[in-house]
Amino acid sequence: MSAENQGGTFWVRTLAKGASTVGAATAAICGLAAAISFSGKCIAMGVYLVFFGVIILMFEATFCFMFLDIGKWIEEKSKIIRNWQKMIVYFGLSIPPFIFCGGISSIIGSLGLLVCGMSYMVLTIGPKGSGSTNDSSVPYERQLDNLTPA
Repeated sequence: MSAENQGGTFWVRTLAKGASTVGAATAAICGLAAAISFSGKCIAMGVYLVFFGVIILMFEATFCFMFLDIGKWIEEKSKIIRNWQKMIVYFGLSIPPFIFCGGISSIIGSLGLLVCGMSYMVLTIGPKGSGSTNDSSVPYERQLDNLTPA
């Protein structure tokens, strides 16, 4: 299943990819700041955030890594992964920095990963309401007929 068939309009999918790109970059940058610490757990979570921030960046902003030999493979694989799978992985990746390191930089980096998951949650849930229950699905003429007095 390609990304075009996974629901959501072009703009919503583009916004989700953009939000995930910004969230992954935030996680990587904050991971660098968290790695400069005296606590072993915070150093480990900093390395964790940098590693997974770059991995998510590879899957969300594939054009940045096309110069690598693996860039084409990553682009093909990122189109196969479904939105709900990305959502679960990104939510799962955001949990350990909250648990193991209470530093502000690791929490902000973890929130960046959480933004990635939330952007794909919007795509997974889809539009609000179905077309049959929506008033916009009723033709305009029928709406006007209901407004005129009998």
